[in-house]
Amino acid sequence: MGAPLLYSDPLPLRRASDLPQYRADAADRYLPWVFGRATMAPVPIDLTGAEWLVADHPIAGVDRVTVAGKPTQGWQLVQRLDATGRPIAVVRLAQPTLTDPVAVTVAGRRHPETGAVLATPAVIVRELMRLCGHTEPRDAWAGLDEHYGQTALGIVFADAQPLRQAIAAVVEPLHAMWRPGWAMRRAPGQPVATLDLSSVETISARAETQGLRTAARVTYAHDWAAGAPRGSMQIAAPTAQQRWGDLPMEISLPAVRLARDALAISTLVLGYAGRARWIVSAEVKQSIGSLREGQTVMLAHPHVPQGLAVLASVSLSRETAIYTVTAEIFATAAPRVDLVRRGTAMDAAAADAQPVTYRDGVATFTIQDDAGQPMAGAAVTLDGLYTANTDASGKVQFRTPRGAHTLTVRMPGFADITLEVVV
Repeated sequence: MGAPLLYSDPLPLRRASDLPQYRADAADRYLPWVFGRATMAPVPIDLTGAEWLVADHPIAGVDRVTVAGKPTQGWQLVQRLDATGRPIAVVRLAQPTLTDPVAVTVAGRRHPETGAVLATPAVIVRELMRLCGHTEPRDAWAGLDEHYGQTALGIVFADAQPLRQAIAAVVEPLHAMWRPGWAMRRAPGQPVATLDLSSVETISARAETQGLRTAARVTYAHDWAAGAPRGSMQIAAPTAQQRWGDLPMEISLPAVRLARDALAISTLVLGYAGRARWIVSAEVKQSIGSLREGQTVMLAHPHVPQGLAVLASVSLSRETAIYTVTAEIFATAAPRVDLVRRGTAMDAAAADAQPVTYRDGVATFTIQDDAGQPMAGAAVTLDGLYTANTDASGKVQFRTPRGAHTLTVRMPGFADITLEVVV
């Protein structure tokens, strides 16, 4: 690659037609980049339907493969060079198909030095920058390491989106602000400066209540093959509801894999949206020091509300040596956010134990928590009619006809879980 790509340039993804051999009906499809663990639709690359490209790069592995929605063991992961000398990851099916949809759950791109799966926001963004020709200092994107170093993501890039959009898809759903090379959680931190009479030229404030929200439906764990999220939850801020009424919002976290991370992030988002805030506009002397979006300042000016504020925008006039800034300061403390209900799609193609089996008219369900551990003693209700408790291995049985069903799982210490299943 020559010069680094601009942030407005599309990701340098290849198309299937760039391969020496490809299926004509897949010629316009982009060859995907996969980060973290994600379920995606591979690209058919041979005429018989035997070989399916899962990533245009080496991967850590494949967890499972489904054909027409059913799991199959008849597959092999082949990592090789294509005829142009580029490494690719291909799943080879023992029983080729030209018509049935194929889905693959992938442990994606690995770190070029350590071999670890690139699955957290900072390492994904750094790798995107590297793939687009950028060389950055070691401390670039340190804010992502600090605030989201344990957040597990799974994301697939398979279209001609600009580099800026790709970074935004990773960073912005996390309730973070970013600019090239840095990112910061959208919440007050340590103040970098104090805005008072000595540093401020002009200042004013206005109340902002238009964006108030008091409850949210959260979706996460996007299935890139099905085009739909696998997990959802309902959260609410009860004290804010009492004060402002029921004001719902949608929070979409497609790349976030785990319920724990989705809950932590959506709690921040609703805590932000569930309280009134002041928007402060000011002209500030450059002598105060370097300022940028996302930083925290202490407001200590008598003409505006006082306390910690987050800089939402910053511009500098070099002619006058004056910053023009806007900052956000909350009028009240963050409301308590409660998890009301959690739902997920039960996956009959799990890599280990089958969570749904059916024999002689009896469906057996295995109920697990987010860590994959069995939930023993949980009360499970089928279609709102029949209730039974799980055994020590998290299994529960119901006599029921085949078809779509709804399970409601209740257990002390957990929010109710709704599972949509097909047997």
